[in-house]
Amino acid sequence: MEEGLTLIAAEEYCTLLCVRADGIAPVVDLAPWTELEHLQGRAERLLREHQSCDAVELWRGGALVDRIVRS
Repeated sequence: MEEGLTLIAAEEYCTLLCVRADGIAPVVDLAPWTELEHLQGRAERLLREHQSCDAVELWRGGALVDRIVRS
């Protein structure tokens, strides 16, 4: 292992998947785990930036935490 290399615990991060209607996730974002409201706001910004996506799924440690759907 390289000196200075830090391993990151999966539970400290959240994966945001921008999902299209066909189930494909063309955009993946990794964010530090913070308050759920902050991550939901980040998901809404991703939906505004990526018009091809219909929803953003928030995943943490292999578990689906929330799904934000385009309104």
